[in-house]
Amino acid sequence: MDSQVFSNARDAILAFDLRGNVVYSNAASYKLFEYNRSSLLGMEYGALVHEAKMDFDQLREAILFNETLDPFKFNIVSKGDRKKLVSAQFSPVKDEDGKITGISVFFRKVNQSDKVASKAQALVETAPDAMVIVNSEGQIVLINAQTENQFGYNKEELIGSELEILIPDKYISKHKQNRKSYAKQPKPRSMGQGMELFGKRKDGSVFPVEISLSPLKTEDGLFVSAAIRNITDRKKAENKFKGLLESAPDAIILADKDGNIQLANEQVVNIFGYSKSELIGNKIEMLVPMRYHHRHTNHRDEFFHTAETRPMASGLELSGVRKSGEEFPVEISLSPLETEDGALAIAVIRDTSEKAAVKKEMQDFNKKLQVKNKELEQFAYVASHDLQEPLQTVMSFTEFLSENYGEHFDETGKKSMQYIMEATGRMRQLIKGLLDYSRIGRERKPVMVDCNSLISDIKVDLSSQIKATNASIHADNLPHIKGNYTELRLLFQNLITNGIKFHQEGVPPKIQIGVTKKADHWLFCIKDNGIGIENKFKERIFIIFQRLHTRNTYDGTGIGLAHCQKIVELHGGKIWVHSELGKGSSFLFTVPN
Repeated sequence: MDSQVFSNARDAILAFDLRGNVVYSNAASYKLFEYNRSSLLGMEYGALVHEAKMDFDQLREAILFNETLDPFKFNIVSKGDRKKLVSAQFSPVKDEDGKITGISVFFRKVNQSDKVASKAQALVETAPDAMVIVNSEGQIVLINAQTENQFGYNKEELIGSELEILIPDKYISKHKQNRKSYAKQPKPRSMGQGMELFGKRKDGSVFPVEISLSPLKTEDGLFVSAAIRNITDRKKAENKFKGLLESAPDAIILADKDGNIQLANEQVVNIFGYSKSELIGNKIEMLVPMRYHHRHTNHRDEFFHTAETRPMASGLELSGVRKSGEEFPVEISLSPLETEDGALAIAVIRDTSEKAAVKKEMQDFNKKLQVKNKELEQFAYVASHDLQEPLQTVMSFTEFLSENYGEHFDETGKKSMQYIMEATGRMRQLIKGLLDYSRIGRERKPVMVDCNSLISDIKVDLSSQIKATNASIHADNLPHIKGNYTELRLLFQNLITNGIKFHQEGVPPKIQIGVTKKADHWLFCIKDNGIGIENKFKERIFIIFQRLHTRNTYDGTGIGLAHCQKIVELHGGKIWVHSELGKGSSFLFTVPN
């Protein structure tokens, strides 16, 4: 019985006498050493064993002293001097009286799978993910410490068990089918291929995972290495991200570089009329009018190539198309997003149908308003022009009567004639102001205007007023600006003249002209030390013909600041005043740069 066991054993067995010569060999040893029985018998230990960690003398000494020898690996020399790596177990051979008469050696060849397993064990222990290696039957043959940590089993509980011990119960049947199908056509499968996968812990709890598979074909059959990653934290983050998407007021779509929709929020469903199942996995061009498909594909490729963020309302006229086929205007912002699965584009889409309708309504209103303004300006021009003739007639007859018949009037008559002449004079000023106001903006020929030269010319024109009031005018280094020269000159002259006119009694006027460069405009400031303006009048002063003082105190028509406002607005800016009664005023206005 014993001899049959040894003869049929898969391991090679040799027995050596105490001199180191082979005295027994089984059938497996002939295959391992490639010698027949007669050749093996009598061969010396040293002729068969190469690079062992101990020679036969040391081995014999250890056996005779009853030392227990652990298996160790070394090379043997087969026929033809071929080296083979084996693992050997040494034991004493005893007779019936217990006397040691020789040494038995069990040789097991270290094959490719053993080498791989040895290397794999070192590799899997350093891996950050749980690593499980299974054989072709689905039995677990190797795991690492991360597997124990993630699933709650110890190594002894998993080795030899079917892989399905780590699979939730409801997926076991399908998993076995998938495993058998994979074994027929094994190929590497990377993580994150869009599949919803789950693992099961020893306590029965289920958690989301990603799994990569790598097949390893050896002479002992197929082995498969599975790297298992716990993605619980990432799923929580994704769910939070999805929650934010769903709460967004705009439609949001995530698409890959091929234009496939990966994610869409509820607003996309509301705006475009498709269900999420109709959207996910389909091309984003389904939301673009057919005539733009080719162009949109090119733009998509260009976006993924440059990966530059494009903000909302970037001046493009864009359209979307609903499931019903209805086209509607949209604004779209694009942002790149790098993920483990590759680059994605985040498209934020806003339905601007209402905005477009309001815009059209405003455009129509502005057109009507422009027509009305032109009509009013034309009316003011015609009225002021036509009023001059009868007014001139009244003034001429009044002067004629005063010069030729004035001596015949009593005091009442003379005062009446004086009132008529003053009133007609004021009327003439008002008509001239109205005519000038209507003319502003008629000639729109912008040129580059040197503001420094402009101020110098104005000082010359106002030299008599400056001298009479002992006024001083100081200006910073002013820029060149684009605009209508005549209008800009009137603007600066009116503001400087006001600074001189409305000075405090006994205080020489001081006027400072400054400028600050902003991102898209120049900010001018004309500051004086005059009488100032009450806060309640800061808007009223820009209304045509509005006066804050009597004519006896300060002359004028009340139209100068209305001129200024119209000129500034025609140049695309705005004008306002900072002032405190008794402490002077600062008139500020902007002009685009």
